[in-house]
Amino acid sequence: MQPSKIVQRIFRKMQWIKTHHWPIFRSRVQFCGLLFFGSQSISLSPKSTLIISPHQDDETLGCGGLIALKRAQNIAVNVLFITDGSASHRWHPDFKNGEIAPVRHQEAIEALQILGVENSSIHFLDQPDGQLKWVSESVRESIVMQLTTHILAVQPGEIYVTHHHDRSNDHEVAYDLIKMAIQRSGLMVDLLEYPIWILWKPLLFRDLSPRELLGAKRLSIGTVMPQKRKALKAYRSQYAPIGETTSTVLPKGFLWRFFLPYEIFFQSRE
Repeated sequence: MQPSKIVQRIFRKMQWIKTHHWPIFRSRVQFCGLLFFGSQSISLSPKSTLIISPHQDDETLGCGGLIALKRAQNIAVNVLFITDGSASHRWHPDFKNGEIAPVRHQEAIEALQILGVENSSIHFLDQPDGQLKWVSESVRESIVMQLTTHILAVQPGEIYVTHHHDRSNDHEVAYDLIKMAIQRSGLMVDLLEYPIWILWKPLLFRDLSPRELLGAKRLSIGTVMPQKRKALKAYRSQYAPIGETTSTVLPKGFLWRFFLPYEIFFQSRE
């Protein structure tokens, strides 16, 4: 074969890889780099915990191992969902008007029961999915007040929320809302961020400053991985097709890192 044709074949192959496999490859490189070279190992904190989850599944994806470890030691864990999850299947003919919301509600309860969280510690604000960035000032104020009231009620030592730069409007706004609620509560509480989409969509080491990257922490969750895996599978509407459609909400290759025996957290910005 002529060299020019070999080069052309290689180029076409590279283009195909870039189109079909680049997000998976990039996310794995970024996560492994952060995991093994850019994060510090931490031990499980004995502090009571509040998990803020914009959607039903974020808490298990980002903090499922943490939750299971804490509950195994009888440490109090409360989980609060901000939105109703109704936007995940707007493209599906059976769920165009948010009919998926009760399905996701039940999946969340099932997943958290697997992780050891009691029903009385699971809370739903039921704000419209995908709309947090555009709610009116009065609605925003109402959400902050509800979060503040909840913080004062459960008195957590730690709060976990999606990363402030997580490439999802709801995720990023959730961070802003809980930050305001903590300030209003007047409580001294540790705030940590868990990444969901930031390790998939952007170039992590371009979008985060060295100072932010130095705040990365990794928690070993190997002993509770069977629980986390089972809890993730409770979210059938997110990882499996519904009905005869071949589409899924979560993209191919996305779940890979969430089945590894580590979870990554970032110390919140001051």
